[in-house]
Amino acid sequence: MSLNITRPIAAYLKDRLNLSQEEEEIALFGLQFLLYSFTGYISILIIALLLGCFWTTLVATLTSAFLRLFSGGAHSRTPLTCTILGAVIAPLLGKIALITSPLLTSSGLLLTVMLGFIISLIIVWRLAPVDSPAKPITFAVHRKKLHNLSLASVCLITAVQYLLIINKDSFAAIVLSASLGVWWQAFTLTKAGHWFATMLDNILEKEGEQSEASLQ
Repeated sequence: MSLNITRPIAAYLKDRLNLSQEEEEIALFGLQFLLYSFTGYISILIIALLLGCFWTTLVATLTSAFLRLFSGGAHSRTPLTCTILGAVIAPLLGKIALITSPLLTSSGLLLTVMLGFIISLIIVWRLAPVDSPAKPITFAVHRKKLHNLSLASVCLITAVQYLLIINKDSFAAIVLSASLGVWWQAFTLTKAGHWFATMLDNILEKEGEQSEASLQ
């Protein structure tokens, strides 16, 4: 799938700064990452507003992003794919939390959070951090630090959830959305998460190729 939005800007920078071809490609990727990250979060929030699940979506997005800072995870090959995936998954998690939370009692919610915490902690303990070819982790000390921070992040999020559960029943949807965000991020660390990202990449690339062929 071609990404031409930032190409003219990268070409302009190449001319103005006398960049090499390799430097232009790096600049292009950086511009695409910034643009699609910004539009990705905006699209997530707009869709969440339309679905009536703004706050739960925001919490799921923030908890997932917070853990991902340290744990890494499956990466799509293009920023556009990441944008599309986020715009679908985050509001979906928020809506699920909003619909499901009223069905859970306080003890049921606590049990759900604890079971999810145990499973997520095991996954993070075994797999985090997961690097990528574009951003490899080359130092063992750095890897160990990210591993410990990943575990601490899961524990911190769960501790905040526990405090919300014992103090406010009205925060049930927020608590559940935080768990869904952590669970999704833990899933991206697994082989299944990587397979899912690869599958989505292949589908979008195939659709893009078919669209370009139809225009020729």
